[in-house]
Amino acid sequence: MVTVACDANGRAAVEPFITAAHQQHPSLLDETLQVAELYDVRNVPSVFWIDETGRMVRAHDPIYAQRRNRETGEVTVNRDYLDAVRDWIAKGDHSTFLMDAKRLDSRLPALDADDVEAAAFFHLGTYLAKRGHPAEALVHFKRAHALRPQNWTYKRQAWNLGDIERDYGTTFQEALKDPASGPFYPSLDLVEPAGDGG
Repeated sequence: MVTVACDANGRAAVEPFITAAHQQHPSLLDETLQVAELYDVRNVPSVFWIDETGRMVRAHDPIYAQRRNRETGEVTVNRDYLDAVRDWIAKGDHSTFLMDAKRLDSRLPALDADDVEAAAFFHLGTYLAKRGHPAEALVHFKRAHALRPQNWTYKRQAWNLGDIERDYGTTFQEALKDPASGPFYPSLDLVEPAGDGG
């Protein structure tokens, strides 16, 4: 298992979370969001299963293995998803949790010109924001968001580099209700195995 933190704010933003999690697997930093764009990650978390041959067999699962309630501190483990991973490890290509080509294609749509243009505007905005030009950065961030309003990765990164209320005239909760943005997370689409008692 490998985790990749996609955060334009760099190591200082992600290291406290990695340290607090006491992870025992490699944790990488994608400060320029290259991995996010190659895998069309429009929000995090986004989990991918890649087999020993390098073939992707599941894509874009919006899942946490465990969640901690910020108010109560209670930790909930996602046993169904972890059992699906264990099923794949045990059965390989015979696991019923793998996505067929049609389902994978629906999770990994081909990029078009608007995706490429949105990426260019987003990266230019990031470059300007990190070099102390927030007003100029905002223009480019807004262009990226207009081209790809459903890309929550671009929005969340831009908001973290500025101020959502001052710069965009909204709040995170209000942005969630914007129909142009699409769902915050795609559906999990975890198919239960049939007839094997699992």
